[in-house]
Amino acid sequence: MTKVKFIHTADLHLDTPFKGVVSWNNELATKLKEATFNSFKKIIDLCLKEKVNFLIISGDIFDSENKSLVAQLKFVSELKRLSDNGIPTYFICGNHDPLSSWLDTIQLPENVFRFNSSKGNHYTFSKQENPIADIHGISFQTKVVKENLAHKYNKTENPSPISIAILHGTVGTPGPHENYAPFKVEDVAKKGFDYWALGHIHKGQVIHDSQPVIVYPGNPQGRDFGETGIKGCCLVEITADNKPTVKFIPTQLIRFEEIEIDLSGEKEVGKLLTKLDEAKINIPDYDDNDSYILRITLKGRTSLHSQLNEPGEIEQLKDHFNEGQLSQINFAWIDQIYVKTLPDIDIEQVKKGADFAAEILKIFDEYEGDKQKLMGVIHELDEDMVNYQVKKEIPELTGPEQKEMFERAKWILLNQLLKKT
Repeated sequence: MTKVKFIHTADLHLDTPFKGVVSWNNELATKLKEATFNSFKKIIDLCLKEKVNFLIISGDIFDSENKSLVAQLKFVSELKRLSDNGIPTYFICGNHDPLSSWLDTIQLPENVFRFNSSKGNHYTFSKQENPIADIHGISFQTKVVKENLAHKYNKTENPSPISIAILHGTVGTPGPHENYAPFKVEDVAKKGFDYWALGHIHKGQVIHDSQPVIVYPGNPQGRDFGETGIKGCCLVEITADNKPTVKFIPTQLIRFEEIEIDLSGEKEVGKLLTKLDEAKINIPDYDDNDSYILRITLKGRTSLHSQLNEPGEIEQLKDHFNEGQLSQINFAWIDQIYVKTLPDIDIEQVKKGADFAAEILKIFDEYEGDKQKLMGVIHELDEDMVNYQVKKEIPELTGPEQKEMFERAKWILLNQLLKKT
């Protein structure tokens, strides 16, 4: 029976510089940079373990056209491990590593096939001289490609039993990514390919689950909080005339995650670390073999509210939690702690009073939900109370952000008033 098994990966972004992180924590930036290489190493290990027929990489192998020599040599070294074991690699170039940026001085190993940017480019994978799969691909020649490359893909006149297309581009909404090589599912649905191995979008997703199967594997290692959750590659098996089976396999070493910690009723600040550990292990698909970079939101009505809102306290708390973390093999580094707790105050009881706090709450109730009225008050504030830049930025806030700002201001003021009574 004709059958192929392969790994599909994309968007490795090797040599990502993490410049923003370098400016405040060079050690963490180094670990993130190493993670992009080590996640690729895990993919190569997986290819060898699963004894796949070949590896497919759907573009953006490097993060920049100005890729370092070391990054290129590391990439070649990993592919040589596959080649030495008789496993070929087929890859295209994307917008981050266009064909024009590759150096001729870097020699690709035997059995590594890089597609050019011309129409109708394909290689055939064979077993014992019997053609098994035609693999088609088109590389980006330059960084910006706006045309619909999908139109250029066509099966050969005498195709092998299995046909695979490798494409770096955008189907559907691009999200935070540039809308490069855009196409629609209907552009490729009737071209006769069994599997479309996509790249460019960093969120893993099956775009179409049959006839043909169209898949973004996502990037194998997240790089910021726009890429939270597990990251990995796809193990694909195709039997001629049958639907491909796709299995997602995690490959990341460091995960970016946003978590909430409910402090409702909590009176001891010493319990924060315990609650953090509990929240961490409740992350979906938690794996204690991974490292984590966390953004934490503290919420709930608690008597710790005032203490947590004291100037500088949260930064000191974050530094305390992070102490010694990066020296561990699997670390949990806190990037930010957001305090959205509320004072442990019975607000309805306060409203029943006849004091200034009760009057303030009545005013807040009057303005709550009335955006026009609230914005009018903001713009009438004296320059000495709110500087010009703040006034300029406030109208750009979204509705939920304005509501959150309003709610936070109410509780800060109420907390201060009640402390004085």
